[in-house]
Amino acid sequence: MCAAPFDWIPFGRGVRVVQQHECGLFAVEKPDGILAHPNPNEANEKGTVLIEGNYSHEEEAFHIRDGKGGIRRVYLLNRLDSPTSGVLLLALDEALADIVRKLFATSKVSKKYIALVKGRGLRTPRGTWQDMLVKSKGPGNSVRSGVASGDGLAAITMYQWERAAGEGIPLSLIRLEPRTGRTHQLRVQTSQHGHPILGDRT
Repeated sequence: MCAAPFDWIPFGRGVRVVQQHECGLFAVEKPDGILAHPNPNEANEKGTVLIEGNYSHEEEAFHIRDGKGGIRRVYLLNRLDSPTSGVLLLALDEALADIVRKLFATSKVSKKYIALVKGRGLRTPRGTWQDMLVKSKGPGNSVRSGVASGDGLAAITMYQWERAAGEGIPLSLIRLEPRTGRTHQLRVQTSQHGHPILGDRT
């Protein structure tokens, strides 16, 4: 865990730096229940956002007082849903942030997820899911995705069954590698293919 260089950043509850690079790129572990960034026009309880501070949705950056009388920007490079734990990348330099975002946008960054799903096995233990997803409005005007029969955006995910839970427990651990980044893609596709993520209500 990295310490001193990031003491000036007011991280949310349970957020910790797990890796850093001298160029100003660093990775943090985000626990479940923590927002990657504050939602517009909503009040958030202290500690429930990745970083406490003003956030610019236009710049995709937190504006933080550095303790020396100045304001520094911390650029958010990727996101995870609040209920999802995992690694987020941040940068202290705008040019570097632009480079990394372009890598994400052109699918040159590999994303891997482990999910606990219902069912003791998959019909095909390894393969690719390809679905067409459309967005719709959920409760509170939130954006949700659903599977479309024709129109929509292509959602592609590589999957691999890892192992089943203990005897008699109808759960499995699967590895997911999305090749596209649609809204709630993994949630929708696991459910569509008969193995919804445990506890997912989205």
